[in-house]
Amino acid sequence: MSSYVLLANFGAGRCSNTAEVRLLRFWEARNVRKDGELMSLDMLLLDEQSTLIHGSINSSRVDTFRRWLSEGSVYSLSGFDVARANPKFRLSDSPVSIRFNDGTFFETKTDSDKDIPTELFRFRSHEQLLTLANTNRELLDIVGEVSSVRSTITDGLRGPHHVMVTLCLEGMFDDRAVTFQTKFDEHISEPKVILFTSINPKVVGGKLFLNATSGTHFYFDCETSAGKEHYERLVGDGANASSSKSEVVSAQKIEPLTVAELNQYVLAADPQNIEFLCKAEVTSLQSEKGWCYIGCSKCAKKLQRDETSFTCLSCDRKNATGVLRSSFLTDLIQLFQRSCLLACALIYHTISSLFCFGFWL
Repeated sequence: MSSYVLLANFGAGRCSNTAEVRLLRFWEARNVRKDGELMSLDMLLLDEQSTLIHGSINSSRVDTFRRWLSEGSVYSLSGFDVARANPKFRLSDSPVSIRFNDGTFFETKTDSDKDIPTELFRFRSHEQLLTLANTNRELLDIVGEVSSVRSTITDGLRGPHHVMVTLCLEGMFDDRAVTFQTKFDEHISEPKVILFTSINPKVVGGKLFLNATSGTHFYFDCETSAGKEHYERLVGDGANASSSKSEVVSAQKIEPLTVAELNQYVLAADPQNIEFLCKAEVTSLQSEKGWCYIGCSKCAKKLQRDETSFTCLSCDRKNATGVLRSSFLTDLIQLFQRSCLLACALIYHTISSLFCFGFWL
């Protein structure tokens, strides 16, 4: 019989010992550059010492284990591989992660005597979010009061859907946006507090945006202990429970505008907040500024050229393998960056969603 092991005591390699863990959340990780191809089924596991660890099931084994997965349940886990945690998009503070293999034993345990917490979140301060922005190092959790909700799902527009929640968070794409909108519509009353998990912070145009990822889950009001605590601070004795400061906004008017008309608005119109959609064709590339570069095969950042090799400063790797990558510098995008973003509060992902790759200058 295998011995019991805590998550904090994991070492690299095949683990034959048994751990008892609670499955907090799981989700599909898909490759957006390959038409949403399924890469893995990812999860977060928690033990009795509140140690959180990231687990992953390769796409070839998803069908084997998926039917056993139930969020919130306690499992007996053994026969898995322990590997070094990916330094990018970290979901826990653990230095290692676990990977299921063909011999992994993962079974629901209904008679566990371990006192395993039912939830655990990784909240960060505003200053910490700014420090982590644009690094892709950590995916964090956030909770706050709903101020307004802007959705394109009900506007009848083609293309990717977006939901913008003014909280400390903005930016959800496609299936995450639809999932949020569905849950928002089904909620008995308009939520005052929303908790989001696995958020990726970005700073664009001097503003902090916290974008949802494939691992993002949404919890309203008192669905979690952390959300309930925040909710009770806002509501107090319940006198304000029925009131709400949030506002659900849909597009009032959609009309086509040329880039010249948008530029004229920026130069001549009275200051005001407007929202617009602009579809444009890339007609030329600024080759004098370099339209391609040698990027790292692992993180895609530009490599530093040495005498006989390339170095990736982002991954801290010497003799890095380089891949030719495009940077897509265009007059159109520069126009949006210089003028419309600042004058019209243009949300950056509205533009980037028009292209095959998400990018920003």
